Amino acid sequence: MQSRGPAPGADRRSPGLRRAGRGANKFLGFALSMAVLAAASLAVIPALIDAGGAAAWGHLAAGQSVGAIAAVVVAFGWGLSGPARIARSDEPQRRREYTESLVTKLMIFAPAALVAAGSSYLLGGDHGALAAAGAVSACSIGLTANWVFVGLGKPYQMLLAETLPRAAGTVVGIVLMARGGGAMVGVLAQLAGMVAAFAVATLWVLRPWSHQHQVRLPRRPVTHVLREQRNGITSSVVSAVYASAPVVMVGLVASTVLPVYALLDKVQRQINAAAAAYVTVLQGWVPRASGGEALRRRVRLALLVSGAGCLLLAGVLAAVARPLLSWLSRGQLAPSMLSMVLMAVIVAVTLFESVASRACLTALDRLDVVARATSIGSAVGVVLLLVGVLAWGVVGALSGVLAGLVLRLAVELVALRRGSRPPTTRSVLVPREASGLA
Repeated sequence: MQSRGPAPGADRRSPGLRRAGRGANKFLGFALSMAVLAAASLAVIPALIDAGGAAAWGHLAAGQSVGAIAAVVVAFGWGLSGPARIARSDEPQRRREYTESLVTKLMIFAPAALVAAGSSYLLGGDHGALAAAGAVSACSIGLTANWVFVGLGKPYQMLLAETLPRAAGTVVGIVLMARGGGAMVGVLAQLAGMVAAFAVATLWVLRPWSHQHQVRLPRRPVTHVLREQRNGITSSVVSAVYASAPVVMVGLVASTVLPVYALLDKVQRQINAAAAAYVTVLQGWVPRASGGEALRRRVRLALLVSGAGCLLLAGVLAAVARPLLSWLSRGQLAPSMLSMVLMAVIVAVTLFESVASRACLTALDRLDVVARATSIGSAVGVVLLLVGVLAWGVVGALSGVLAGLVLRLAVELVALRRGSRPPTTRSVLVPREASGLA
């Protein structure tokens, strides 16, 4: 009997191409969410400066940095450990995992937000109330459910349920400020967007109206959940403190340069957030090598391609920095050329370090190196930042941050070069299943 060809409309591609296509589709979906949030976060900067002035913006940014640390405490490590658990679990286990995270986060949110708001109010001086509101708004990001969507490999559901409500809150704030509302109105609109995203995402995950989702597992005691998450929260908080502390420290020791430094810091952080999808792809691709030599080849290729790309990124960003920053600040802030070049280099080094640590060292089971490099680089960077900002202002502060990053990267590259034998226990930052790549 003559064999029949593929049915009309059937996918005639090879299995490898189909897997690659699904992986690319998921990558584009997650990248779209990151790009939308990064674009919204950048677009609101000129609106906030117009509404409140450069000084108010600087203290607001400091408050948001304090709130970002509190958000990591509220998230309590689920962004680190949650995706892998979701990817390995069945439907009842996923609902229990999310419910346990929900109860834990809501217990932590109020005290964390209160501490962040109080600290920011004291740091904010004449703009204390605005700084406190910014801290609470940033703290609410810890309620995110994006780790569930990452674990399930559902980027477009994340876009609809969480990304768009958050972005909509920011857009509403921009519109209200353009119509005469103060900066406080814009910050509260962002907070409302995050609360809306939290509500929509929770309904999507739990789906209380669906009869197919009525099988429920007993929820474990909160104390058990807290103990289970202790490793993830420790690593997350250390990284968040180093990422957010520079703005706060500059505000404490050199408040006159805070607006300019906060603008540069905000831009570089948003660009790195938008580029995070690239790191996510490598986190799935590098560890999938078939053997030791194949894994080392992928590590070398990832570093080589990333190094070239980061050099290009630094050059492009340095070239467009002046008009970009002038537009974002409505011409009220004028960073020096050297400070803009340093910002571009920090963006590139941060991205390259993420590839080295999260994709390469993680694939080699060397999270001990990542922890050691982070501790050493953070300690040195903080000291140099304080010395630098007191001696040379914004340029000195950026130089201190860059020095800490370079030292951190150097420790990691030395370990990669030596190719020392990894420990037997595997640790995973982002699940392979989440990336959707073969």
